[in-house]
Amino acid sequence: MGTIEELKTVSNSVVRRLRRQKLEKGKPFLIWSNKLPKNQSYLEYPDNSIKIVMVSPDLKSSTVVRELTKLQEQAIRNELDLF
Repeated sequence: MGTIEELKTVSNSVVRRLRRQKLEKGKPFLIWSNKLPKNQSYLEYPDNSIKIVMVSPDLKSSTVVRELTKLQEQAIRNELDLF
């Protein structure tokens, strides 16, 4: 495995661990996606719901843009390999 592949593997592992830790502590996890407009992200909650949010420029607050259906949430988890 080359250096870039190793870095991707390690970084993905770290992000997965951080996601799991935040959700286990009852905190939401912010997921950036280039499929959303620049100022929007997914916010995954410990209850397994996912919402599209706009994050404030200072990164201290967010506003819910749209709540997703269970089917949409599952599609995002599949797309981003969030298991």
